[in-house]
Amino acid sequence: MGEASGVAVEVSAGSRLRVTDLIGRQVVDMAVFNLHNVREKLSTSYSRARWDPEQPGEFHPRDRLTVGDYLMSTLNREMMLITADSADPQGVHDVHGRMCNRRLYRSLGQQDKDGCHEIIAGAVEPYGLLPEDIPDTMDLFMNYHHDCADGWWVIEEGVTRPGDHIEFDAVMDCLVALSNCPFFGGTSIKVEVHR
Repeated sequence: MGEASGVAVEVSAGSRLRVTDLIGRQVVDMAVFNLHNVREKLSTSYSRARWDPEQPGEFHPRDRLTVGDYLMSTLNREMMLITADSADPQGVHDVHGRMCNRRLYRSLGQQDKDGCHEIIAGAVEPYGLLPEDIPDTMDLFMNYHHDCADGWWVIEEGVTRPGDHIEFDAVMDCLVALSNCPFFGGTSIKVEVHR
């Protein structure tokens, strides 16, 4: 994917999705839908709060997702499993905020600039999805954390190097939409599906 662009890919159950940052310090917003029922989609809050059914009595909601964690749907079902994360440190992905959009860019003095919301909406439009159908995204490689003392969220410089990647194994047939985030330069990333 080139500068500030988006793509939608179908990832069948049992297939692997790999997203690679080709130049380092990029951010890729990712929305996930059940391919056969697009009303069921990624829930970052359920993903952060998932507990292991094999460990009764254990429940520890967390602030980041990494290898071994599932992306959960709005019906609290497993969609994809994170199987690799090559950045150091691992787990530097935003699962709390909302994606950039035209309103944000207007507030920054950049009129008529599409953000990840508009880019992802355009990528999934052929599937009958509307802009209001887009869920909160998992923002791959975004170094985002909460500053408890000041009471706000902080975006810091990315930690990825050229070639760093994250991989997901699909648990269900998924439609995955990705936006090469224009807020962070929106340059080169690579998206691969291995069946």
